[in-house]
Amino acid sequence: MEYILSVKNLKTDFVDGSQIVHAVNDVSFDIREGETFGLIGESGCGKSATCRSIIGLLKENGKIAGGQVLYRGRDITHLKFKEMQKIRGHEIGMIFQEPMTTLNPVVKIGVQLTESLSGDMSKEDKKKRAAELLKLVGISDAKQRLEAYPHQLSGGMRQRVMIAIALAAGPKLLLADEPTTALDVTIQDQVLKLLMKLKQELKMSVILVTHDLGVAAQTCDHIAVMYAGQIVEKAPVKTIFKSPRNPYTYGLMCSLPSSVKKGSKLLQIEGTPPNLKAMPEGCPFAPRCRYCEDICHKKMPELEEIGPEHLTRCHFWKKLENVQSVVEGDS
Repeated sequence: MEYILSVKNLKTDFVDGSQIVHAVNDVSFDIREGETFGLIGESGCGKSATCRSIIGLLKENGKIAGGQVLYRGRDITHLKFKEMQKIRGHEIGMIFQEPMTTLNPVVKIGVQLTESLSGDMSKEDKKKRAAELLKLVGISDAKQRLEAYPHQLSGGMRQRVMIAIALAAGPKLLLADEPTTALDVTIQDQVLKLLMKLKQELKMSVILVTHDLGVAAQTCDHIAVMYAGQIVEKAPVKTIFKSPRNPYTYGLMCSLPSSVKKGSKLLQIEGTPPNLKAMPEGCPFAPRCRYCEDICHKKMPELEEIGPEHLTRCHFWKKLENVQSVVEGDS
């Protein structure tokens, strides 16, 4: 099968003072044409670093230390700047987490949108196309909004502008990095529905980065759960919600409001993710795991296939075989 994107054994490091932090550690996944693929996990687990590695936008102290990123079969891992510019935006677009830190506060929305359009277009055509893009993402009074500055727009509207910028050059793969961060629940729902509508209309594939399993359940076809820079479970969305086979995935599900009976308390994963500068020996989730045994503190489990397209990284995943779906609507 031909994939629009294949990530193979990706390793991304960041230099922090005298230390090297392995932010992405041997990550692999494939994305089909038209698919929505979810990268799930707590903050700092490597989701955003994975996306920035794919599109070649790592910070100065970061570098790809190993592995490959293949776009339509072409290795784009170490392309020169000019070559990557041809792919960035035109083939692969990205929506960043915080519009207020990504949008230039002193430049009008229209200017920022037209900067994303082809240099071959006339000034008038660019302005017309910018207005069309704003209409596409559900912003009314498009011509008026083009003259606005970011601070004059609501949070939801700024996020829609970010989507419009990401779509400006007609990418076939969209990386959406926590696209609903800092938005209230109603606006979150609107933005997600808009993204899925545009995905269908424009025939795109999407990587959705989120810490919200409920969002992933509604929107994704396949999911990879990340912890401490590694994928710990990967499966089709229905499989992973019906039959989670990693203690971390199961813990995330149990912390969803929909998993709790009325009058009961939410179950939380105790403790905090490990410091990537001082990783524990063995499985990094062991100190927080209710199924942990001695071997977990000594030996890192392999990512093994346990069913059709279902992989998990756990010595004792069979302890979860009797676990039923904990998310409403996934029985």
